[in-house]
Amino acid sequence: MPRRLGLLLLMILLATLPLSAESEGDFVMPPEQSQQPVEPDAQTSSYSTTEGSWPIAGTESSTGLLEGIATSDGFFALSYMPDFSIGKFTFQFDVKIKGSYETEPFGLALDFSDWEAPARDEGESLGDYTIDVFKHYSRFIRTIQYGERYDSLYVRFGKLLGITLGDGALVNGYFDRSVSVRSSRPGLELMVDAMLLGIPNAGFEFITNDVFKPTLTAWRIFSRPLGGYPEYESVAALQIGLSFAQSPASPDEQEGQLLGRKLVALDISLPVITWNWFNADFFTDFIAQTPDREESQPAFAYRYGLWGHTKSFFIFNASVTVPFFGRYYAEYFSSDFENRSAEDLEELVIEEGTTRLDAMFGLNFVREGVYLRAKMVSNYSYGDYHDYRFLANARIDKRLFNIVSLDLSYEKLYPTTTGERFLEGLQTLKNVILSASAVVKVKPYSFDLGLSILFDEQAHATYTLDTAVRISIL
Repeated sequence: MPRRLGLLLLMILLATLPLSAESEGDFVMPPEQSQQPVEPDAQTSSYSTTEGSWPIAGTESSTGLLEGIATSDGFFALSYMPDFSIGKFTFQFDVKIKGSYETEPFGLALDFSDWEAPARDEGESLGDYTIDVFKHYSRFIRTIQYGERYDSLYVRFGKLLGITLGDGALVNGYFDRSVSVRSSRPGLELMVDAMLLGIPNAGFEFITNDVFKPTLTAWRIFSRPLGGYPEYESVAALQIGLSFAQSPASPDEQEGQLLGRKLVALDISLPVITWNWFNADFFTDFIAQTPDREESQPAFAYRYGLWGHTKSFFIFNASVTVPFFGRYYAEYFSSDFENRSAEDLEELVIEEGTTRLDAMFGLNFVREGVYLRAKMVSNYSYGDYHDYRFLANARIDKRLFNIVSLDLSYEKLYPTTTGERFLEGLQTLKNVILSASAVVKVKPYSFDLGLSILFDEQAHATYTLDTAVRISIL
């Protein structure tokens, strides 16, 4: 079954890429959707000033591209987007010069404000000012990466993509979807083998989705306490880990950011497969969730299953989660946790007496910027399996063919009223949600596309479409 589902995910991606690459700017509207042309705002430029982030554009090759964009209101931007590697380092930048122009008479004014260091406030400490300067210039960085995941030292600065912390007890297959596919974010991912610090049989992992204003911070520290004892060879690889995850920012209930809980997990794992290129472990987790503003008591659950990975290319986990006290929230830090509502949060609750089964498979083509993920979820209670869900996601963060960036999601629901079996349901469009955000470039045009299709229990579709067209001058 996992092989079939993995094949299905690859088929979805392979079917999508040629269609996007060959579209040549033509888009056929669904019959239910009326098309409305998008006109440039006469008062607003194309530059996004939100948190100082620049839109990310694609490259013609791995060496970068000089590209220019101009709008009718007199704004223009020149962008050079180098993408290169030096040894174990990989760099992606987005260096821009912006300005304004006039046609009658012709005039040109360059704006170098983004290149100038910010002014230092009176009484501001050197440390705080250094952080302000780094934050100011980080807008030119898409990603900087050293090594690969699960190396003895791995560091990546940039938007978080395809993140699983340990066996996935607290963070499992996370993609930062809080910003658009064009935008970057100063996240940080770190993996360290403690042997580099002179500490054998131990390690540390850390992630945050924004080093300046985080809404997710998580870490895991682990050790193999019997690793230095030859007489215990059969269990020398036994690993014990402690994980923690929270949202440091104050929750904003008006925006649905209900993030008051702190998560702690104690995990014990024992390898069952240890090869040079692949590892698989049997694990057991004990998970605790602190109460938030709406709850007066914590929640506890235990989880067990298998997880494994190659280097950074492939990762999987399959688990059973059993809550035994309080209101336990599954996938509390999912990819859309920053945008969910109170109703969405309520759907994550697993009541006592219900067992959750899930499996996740991920493929990460890091240097190509392509990330694939498939996930299956089901609940079991009173001798019956119910609430099946199948989710697949394809994420492209570098230019691939004509696709500059892509976030494609497929979700299949199985309401109890339909009576569909799992594999049978995958062959229909009933209760399916398809959504995609993409930037497609066909010279000299660049298309920003947003598409959402909702299929009901009769497979009848409701479409939502957003489009915008840009013309590149270089």
